[in-house]
Amino acid sequence: MRDLPKTEEELRKYPPFGFENWAVVALGGIPNKAQVGDMGIDGRIFPVGAMPAALSRNTRMEFMDVWYPVQVKQRDKVGRPDIDSFEAVMMREDRKLGYFVGFDFSGDALFEIDRFFTERSSRDQAAHGARDSG
Repeated sequence: MRDLPKTEEELRKYPPFGFENWAVVALGGIPNKAQVGDMGIDGRIFPVGAMPAALSRNTRMEFMDVWYPVQVKQRDKVGRPDIDSFEAVMMREDRKLGYFVGFDFSGDALFEIDRFFTERSSRDQAAHGARDSG
């Protein structure tokens, strides 16, 4: 543990895949073994709250399907194209939540993040209402 970076300056000097692994682990996730061709997912977080109290063969498989993607960019300004790509990953994998790590985000990126979650929340509420009335 003593060799891990502790300041932003140290993190900026870290090798790209080292930074990627550090960020995923720091979030409590599991980094991908393959770092190239990862389909836009650098790691996965399996939330502890999703784990059933008693695991059977069937619940183990259901639990393993509850995860959140992590994308890491070791750059100063994560831009909207980066966010658009990650949103595509989240939709492809049917994930409602994901984590994107960068040093800073452009205004367009922040706007897109907010738009995505506002639209997704509205869509989920409409789907939930349709299920409840039908």
